[in-house]
Amino acid sequence: MSLIVAVLHGTPAIAIAQPTDGNGDPFADGGWHLQLASHGAVETWNYNISREVLGSVVPGVTYGLRDGLVVTATWPLYYVSQRGIDGWLLGATIGLRGRIYKRPRFSLFLELDVGVSEADTLVPPRGTRFNYLALAGGGATVRLNSTVHVFGAIRWVHLSNNGRAGRDRNPDIEAVGPQVGVLVRF
Repeated sequence: MSLIVAVLHGTPAIAIAQPTDGNGDPFADGGWHLQLASHGAVETWNYNISREVLGSVVPGVTYGLRDGLVVTATWPLYYVSQRGIDGWLLGATIGLRGRIYKRPRFSLFLELDVGVSEADTLVPPRGTRFNYLALAGGGATVRLNSTVHVFGAIRWVHLSNNGRAGRDRNPDIEAVGPQVGVLVRF
């Protein structure tokens, strides 16, 4: 038994598996993270004929541009419950997430993403299949261990075709709701 303890004590730690910042900070300069999240939102205001409810999975990656600022790339897949035929909407966004407050185990942040989407039906009703996306919000990250952080946020979603199909075919979706997820350093 003492031989095993002596061998384990004398074995050097593998440095490759350890994050350079010591806690896998999701806002660290040069840090890569896998993002796996879910977002739900309810339409809050607009002049549409129906009230849409959105639910999604939001996979993506983040990269630290500098300490406290990361660029995000996500591929949200939304289920859109709406009057008439419900739809599936696949998007691609790019954005920024910036830390506004830091403590040893958690950080507060603000974020903004923009992108495009394609749906399998008209979203919203009288709209189009192709739409632009804008998402904004704020939330917090909490460290679980040296490579995993959980996060929660309140996000606003704006979905619109920006009048590309004519003024009478440009209803939008303005929805707000929670997002929860995990960030895993790689």
